[in-house]
Amino acid sequence: MIDKVEIAGIGSSVPEKVVTNFDLEKVVDTSDVWIKKRTGISSRHVVTSERSIDLAAAAALKAIDHAGIDGSDIGLIIGCTITSEQITPGMSSFVAKQVGVDCAMMDISAGCTGFVTGLITASSMMDTLNIDYAVVIAGEALTKIANWSDRSTCVLFGDGAGAVVLKKGDEQKMHYPVLTGTRDYDNVLICKKEDRKTPFGGVDNPPLEYIKMDGREVFTYAVGAVEDVLRRMQKSCGDKPYTKVIAHQANEKILDYVVRSIGMDKDQFFINISEYGNTSSATIPIAMCDALEQGWLQKGDRVALVGFGSGLSCGGIVIDWTL
Repeated sequence: MIDKVEIAGIGSSVPEKVVTNFDLEKVVDTSDVWIKKRTGISSRHVVTSERSIDLAAAAALKAIDHAGIDGSDIGLIIGCTITSEQITPGMSSFVAKQVGVDCAMMDISAGCTGFVTGLITASSMMDTLNIDYAVVIAGEALTKIANWSDRSTCVLFGDGAGAVVLKKGDEQKMHYPVLTGTRDYDNVLICKKEDRKTPFGGVDNPPLEYIKMDGREVFTYAVGAVEDVLRRMQKSCGDKPYTKVIAHQANEKILDYVVRSIGMDKDQFFINISEYGNTSSATIPIAMCDALEQGWLQKGDRVALVGFGSGLSCGGIVIDWTL
């Protein structure tokens, strides 16, 4: 059950280096026109010396400062990532170390649905664990696992992190969580882990593994799943509908399709993929930060968050905005 919690602070962090579509023309057979027409992306931030866990810690510290709390107030940290540089301990443990807090920690690997999954998980656990504050972070360095010889995928991805602080409150501010999934029979979106040689098996000199994606199949799944989740949440809202949407920023063409299919106006969707590309689980919290900074999100708004991606998975939650 979702506890009576609200978002008390948010923060984001992206690498300094910006790579434009024109820069990519020098790397792979592509063009600015080709990328923009198919994705809506103009540029993306990419890691050089930074790590995804560093970006995650920076975003978490900004969110904690925004919430006006001390690190010692935090009882739970959830990290959402598929690109952590550490297998164990996970991203959440690294963030706890940087924040200087001893608390419950866990990581979630749910691809681009990760942040929504993390929000639902954290808000469901706070009452059970008697926690007043929790932090949910999404941090990714997707350019590290992109195949830079595959123009159909490498142009899509960027790096970054976003975080929120959840605070236990007196009223319900997070509503109608939805998590769904469809078996990915054909591996239309997958990134394997490299094999390793042991004394008992494995292969010599295993190849590096990269993200592989069947864009057409992912598009077909995404538009149907996102529409379904948004309609289910809107039905649950009853006479108090959400009027704004922050969706996973995978491809602007996906969002255009969804806007038309559910009969909303495009300006009711916050879209910033042009500047960041697809940062997987981090797209939604980064967009939340930009939306608040630009005045698109206002106190009192009812906004739907929806993520979709590998698994195949999709999820959403409705938030009464209080910042």
